[in-house]
Amino acid sequence: MKSNLWALSCLLVVVLAASNPVQAQRRLVDSLKTTLTYKLPDSTRAHTYYNIANSFYKESKLDSALYYLKPMLKHCQKTHDLAGLGEYNLLTCVVRLHQGLFDESILCAQAAINYFTKCHKPGSIAKVYHNLGLLYKTMGGDLRIRANLEKGMYYIQQAIRINQELKANRFLAENYVNLGIIYEDLQEYERGRECFLKALAINDANHAKPEDYRVIYNDLGKNANVQGQYEQAVVYLNKALAINLELNRTTSLVHNYRNLSTAYQFLKKPDQAISYGEKAIALVEKSKDAPLTRSVYKMMSQMYASVGKYEKAYQYAVQQKRIEDSLMNLDKTRTVARLEEQYTLKKSNELATIQAGLALAKAKEIARIESAKEKEIAAIQAEENRRVARIKAVVDIEKARAIADVQAKYETQKRMNQIAALDQQNQQQTRQVNYMAGGLGLLGLLLSLLVGQYWALRRANRQLSAQNEIITSNSHQLVSQSDQLRTLMKELHHRVKNNLAIVSSLLTLQANGLTDEKAVQALRKGQQRVQAMSLIHQRLYQTDRVTIVNIREYLTDLSESLMRAYGYEPANFDLQVDVALEELDVDVAMPLGLIVNELITNSFKYAFTHQEHPLLRIKLDYANGASQPGITLEVQDNGPGIKATDWQKNNNRTSFGRRLVTSLTEQLEGKFELTTQNGTLCRLHIPQTRLAA
Repeated sequence: MKSNLWALSCLLVVVLAASNPVQAQRRLVDSLKTTLTYKLPDSTRAHTYYNIANSFYKESKLDSALYYLKPMLKHCQKTHDLAGLGEYNLLTCVVRLHQGLFDESILCAQAAINYFTKCHKPGSIAKVYHNLGLLYKTMGGDLRIRANLEKGMYYIQQAIRINQELKANRFLAENYVNLGIIYEDLQEYERGRECFLKALAINDANHAKPEDYRVIYNDLGKNANVQGQYEQAVVYLNKALAINLELNRTTSLVHNYRNLSTAYQFLKKPDQAISYGEKAIALVEKSKDAPLTRSVYKMMSQMYASVGKYEKAYQYAVQQKRIEDSLMNLDKTRTVARLEEQYTLKKSNELATIQAGLALAKAKEIARIESAKEKEIAAIQAEENRRVARIKAVVDIEKARAIADVQAKYETQKRMNQIAALDQQNQQQTRQVNYMAGGLGLLGLLLSLLVGQYWALRRANRQLSAQNEIITSNSHQLVSQSDQLRTLMKELHHRVKNNLAIVSSLLTLQANGLTDEKAVQALRKGQQRVQAMSLIHQRLYQTDRVTIVNIREYLTDLSESLMRAYGYEPANFDLQVDVALEELDVDVAMPLGLIVNELITNSFKYAFTHQEHPLLRIKLDYANGASQPGITLEVQDNGPGIKATDWQKNNNRTSFGRRLVTSLTEQLEGKFELTTQNGTLCRLHIPQTRLAA
């Protein structure tokens, strides 16, 4: 039933994509609503609610978007869907931004960052930073509050940095568009235009869809307006208008109409200016986008004032102030009263009064923001103190666990010594029993000479039968003790594996709490070494042979785990593992696994930075009758290569890894070589004498 439902959904999406975009959007919403009537898993139901809410948001139906977002939350919480909770808070942040509820928008953005960080989604974190940039741009835009604009620029630049690392070109174009808008608010119009052109170049390089150009064309038109290039502005804005009309993007159409009205106003074409302005008013009142509504009212007030229609100019100015008061919570009663007094005055007096009122409002807003900053700094310091206390508590716990680990190792060694002593005692008893059996047999033979063959044979048979029962009983005891020993060893390996998993988790938690990249990298290296040892113990307790490791499966699992840890997938990475030896003693497998872990890690870190087709070859060969019997390990990559002299250098970056490989090589009595052969080739030979030890 579920497979049929998903097939039907896919077919529906294909059919809708071929129709008119507006109709397709509405049909998609209807089909998703129908999907909610079926019995769905919580995760599927949550994503369906999200898709409906996102569709309503794109149509600027903000109330409907919030209505369908609300039930999504409980389904994501029920399934502990961190990514879903992040998407819920991100879309809520955007809707609240357009409604002018800035405080709620910031809280949702912070929650989204927290969830996306926990589930390791840097691309989604970049989206949150992008919307935080828009939020602070909106708070500081019209009043030119530099502190808010600079904070918005900071968040946009953070989004650009992440998207550049991820090579997310589509989102990178959006980042540059909004960075350009902030530069315009800071009156750096040429730098803003450069950002818009960068976004345009990115879309051209990626052969983007027409809908990806609509915002860029609109912003280039607005920038041309500011710089007095009104004819060029009309060209750009008409391109954006054609795309938005086809897609029925209400909010974007309002931006186009508003900017076209401004262009025609300065081109001395009042009829066209008024026509586009009225179109913007008709659409913006449907969108319920408070910041956009404010900007349209401001434009209409200025336009009607320029053509001498002061009554309409005053009406739109009052509505603009009303929205500004609801957005920024400023006491602008004095400004509105002064505007009413200037209604009867001439045009020049009116404009001067409006500018004076805005200057006063700006001063008050700056004072309020500075006060809020002090509170924010105090809150940050308090949070920092709480985090320091939390880190100290984690360190204390780690110390206690380390002590418990050492004590457990001591108890384990003590038990192993006791088991060895019992084994020797059992062997000695077995020898005594054998000697006794031989002596009784000889005694029976001598007695048979005295009392006769018949009685001697009967007596010997009875004695031999009794001894056989004793030997059988002792043999059963030895088998039982051997099984107990094997069980104890498997339990030992299981507990060691669990302890290593705890250490690995602690290292991960510690890395997540650090901001120093070097410290994070150092902890991750330690975590990878611990995981390499943990794999050995896991394979030991999963088999009956507690001292033998399947080295072929172990090296395959280790290399694939590290490949995924560094962000590669089998589809875009050539991983070759050739292991001729099936099994290996744990005393050799453990240090050999650590050496392979270190060499593979070095390849992933330094070899594939600029390599489009990365290759890693791991080969373990066994030669028995050769001139140099033993096993040979080869690890080769297709990176730029490293010289043997560079490998021997003792510097901070490679000193510990090199010393670890050298120490483990000496422990294995092996010989390590490093050469450059279409990349870096590391070869380790372990002699047969060490394997037999």
